[in-house]
Amino acid sequence: MRIRAFARGALGAAFVVALGFVSVFVLNVSVWLFEQTQGSTFQTVLQDTSRTWLSAHGVPLHFKASKLGALEVPAYLFDLIPLGFSILIGWAMYRSGRKLSGERFLGFSWVGAITAYLFVAVFLTSTSVSKTIYVIQWQGVFIPTALFAALVIMGSVIGNPILFEDSEPSNLRERFRNFFIDIADRLPWALKPLVGPALRAGTAVVAAMSAVSAILISVLLTLNWIEIVKLYQSLQLTFLGTLTVSAGQLSLMPNLIALGNSWLTGVGFAVGHGSQVSPLVTELGPLPAIPMLAALPVSSSSFGVLFILVPLLAAFFATLLVKSHTAELRFNYASTTSAALSLGFAIGFVAAVEMWILADFASGSIGPGRMSLIGTNPWVVAGITLVEVSIAAILAAFFSARPDEADSELIRKNASGKIVK
Repeated sequence: MRIRAFARGALGAAFVVALGFVSVFVLNVSVWLFEQTQGSTFQTVLQDTSRTWLSAHGVPLHFKASKLGALEVPAYLFDLIPLGFSILIGWAMYRSGRKLSGERFLGFSWVGAITAYLFVAVFLTSTSVSKTIYVIQWQGVFIPTALFAALVIMGSVIGNPILFEDSEPSNLRERFRNFFIDIADRLPWALKPLVGPALRAGTAVVAAMSAVSAILISVLLTLNWIEIVKLYQSLQLTFLGTLTVSAGQLSLMPNLIALGNSWLTGVGFAVGHGSQVSPLVTELGPLPAIPMLAALPVSSSSFGVLFILVPLLAAFFATLLVKSHTAELRFNYASTTSAALSLGFAIGFVAAVEMWILADFASGSIGPGRMSLIGTNPWVVAGITLVEVSIAAILAAFFSARPDEADSELIRKNASGKIVK
């Protein structure tokens, strides 16, 4: 039984590897076989696929100084995470953990899954190294394995277990769940009733901003489709080449949506040092030959300032809508002011943390010089989000977090010396 549990974990890891590595490898091999790209070999295809897989796990790629013809290219770092690909791999990891949630010998399943993924990470890290490109060994091994372990364990303990015919829920799973439940139960009385509504409302604010950002990007892509087609034509790609470039852009679309969130806060983002894209000012320099970048606005508009209202309105209405989840908060807090300030700031803090995560993961470096800055400053985005969301949430919290009225009859009896038990 323990061996079977170990094998099930290893098979779950194999599914994640197949989705995250094999799918890209098949596409790259197809391009290599049919396009016969000059200077490309099976080894370079394997290296490129390994680097793509490592980048999706957040592992930075280091490029040594080299020459491109007569041009000296300095050493630089590539650490822009293709979030679309990362989300797909992360979903596969979590799903793999869910399938193990009903395993009786859950610990052996975790060991099997993590061990298998560790071996894959070691192999692909060593494969990705060439004369000009390398990764730091411990990062290439530790980061993917740690990410896999965290999401597999999370998938195994969250929700109801998926039981096999020959298994029953593991005691280890219950111990993990009870550990975090105990931590939540030990929270201070002033903080405990804030966690639920703040997480709901703060996450709703970020989700609403992401939805608006995605809609705006879709509109810009539609309006600028001619320029996008021209860029595709200038690249002179074959069918497989077009498919590869399009797949790469789809993997970067969540990055663009996350940067759109930064744009909605008013902070904006940069595509290279010296550039700025925000509702207040837009200054673009030379851009990489990526077709979807043709959708970026080339100038600022006076109407752009209105979009800064999006996080404010989202925070206001999200706070109103969580009133049904603030019963304990309204009971514990004595005054409307203290309840509104506490809930409003908590919602702003949650939204700020989530925006920091999105801005940090969506930003990075893709080349030397000005291309070492793609994205935004996550700390500035988080700070502005905290201010904007907290202000709107506090105003709405005067309604949704107003404490319940005291029992006037009980107060009258206590005042007259009649204690009611």
